[in-house]
Amino acid sequence: GVWGEFVSRMNRRVKTRQQEKDLLESALEQFQSALEALPDGVIFMDDHHRILWMNALAADMMGLLPTQDKGMPIEHLVREPDFVAYLQTGDYSEPLMFHPNSRNQVCYMITLISYGADRQLLAIRDLTQLEKLENVRRDFVANVSHELKTPLTVINGFIETLQTHHETLSTEKRQRFLDLALAQSHHMGRLVQDLLTLSSLEARATLVDETQVKVKPLIDDLVISAEAISAGAHTITMDIPEDLTIHGSATALRSIFGNLINNAVNYTPADGKIHISWRNVANEGVFSVQDTGIGIPALHLPRLSERFYRVDRGRSRETGGTGLGLAIVKHALSRHQGHLEIKSQVNVGSTFEAWFPKARLNQS
Repeated sequence: GVWGEFVSRMNRRVKTRQQEKDLLESALEQFQSALEALPDGVIFMDDHHRILWMNALAADMMGLLPTQDKGMPIEHLVREPDFVAYLQTGDYSEPLMFHPNSRNQVCYMITLISYGADRQLLAIRDLTQLEKLENVRRDFVANVSHELKTPLTVINGFIETLQTHHETLSTEKRQRFLDLALAQSHHMGRLVQDLLTLSSLEARATLVDETQVKVKPLIDDLVISAEAISAGAHTITMDIPEDLTIHGSATALRSIFGNLINNAVNYTPADGKIHISWRNVANEGVFSVQDTGIGIPALHLPRLSERFYRVDRGRSRETGGTGLGLAIVKHALSRHQGHLEIKSQVNVGSTFEAWFPKARLNQS
């Protein structure tokens, strides 16, 4: 009787406690799963910076071991001076931009948040890619400013000279100054146009003006322009199938082919040869421009398609280049699911190849 009621109540209480425990364990597991799914690293610590728990991402970012390092002061494990100094200041109103010495070009934003009576939360966000983009943006602005400053300085110099000495200058000199100023103005115009083209390619993930583009007539027009630039100084040959068409943007394709052909003309000495061809390789088609030009040292090849990257700045300016041609080619090709390959040997020549996927090609 009495003992039976007592045991029954105890059993109910034990079951209730077990259910509450199960619910708490389930809630804790869900909470930890949510923390593991976060795009940021998270470390829970006490007020002495001893590690209580961390998610896997935080362990990877800070080079910690989730099980072995539990209970250890974090500054004993991460001994970077900037990080340790941040923990010891006690002022966590601003986050720490943390660059671990052990990992090149890595940037983390560290934020320390106090909660409860003696608990702290260390949040770690990876800003490496954002910092790289910011560096690219900063370099881009600096390069554009530099590229525009040079022709503007020349134009201003000629204008000031004409204003100050217009009465004493001969007609020939005045015309010479005006011609040079106009040439610099045209260079700025090409630079602005290339910037607009590159910006348009980067802003759109897909092409909006795709059609079936006949390649042979397009190359014929570009070769005529290249021959005008060459003025008979080069032998230009071509082997492009008459029936070849590419499904893509005529404007973008003109930029791809035109930049590669013009580069070959500009960087090939007089009496050099330039051969323009097309070949099919497995599931791809390859537009190739081969020249007997000055060639490019191997160390420069990986960076040639970067904006404003030049192997020889002086020669590039002589040819009127903007430093954006190959960057435009790279982005225009990527919009056609293609890629650029470069082969070169100093004093022998270079071959620039634009590769297109078979799905874009139509050739009988």
